[in-house]
Amino acid sequence: MNWLSIDTDNTLLEISALSAEERVLILKYSPACSISIITRLLLEREWNDGMMNMKTYLLNVLVHRNLSDKIEAQYKIKHETPQALIIENDKCIAHFNHGKVIFSELKKFANCLVSS
Repeated sequence: MNWLSIDTDNTLLEISALSAEERVLILKYSPACSISIITRLLLEREWNDGMMNMKTYLLNVLVHRNLSDKIEAQYKIKHETPQALIIENDKCIAHFNHGKVIFSELKKFANCLVSS
């Protein structure tokens, strides 16, 4: 799994632009939370880049809570951690929190063409 770090406002702009061409996954996690750590490890273990065909972005909410707040405002999804958001055409089309951030749910959104 090739995580791209969300660490600037420019990364959020990049995600918005990219989501017009393909679905994008954002994972918000806290390295101080055991549920977040386990969720991330399980995703990394099950993820297959070729099968999923989706860019994956990782946001450490302890370091960049301000960016998490911007994601919350932009996509109108209440901040949680761990939290996975699927972004398409600059809209959140699905989101999962806590124990529902699982590979079997996320893979339903992979390898789909984004309609114009």
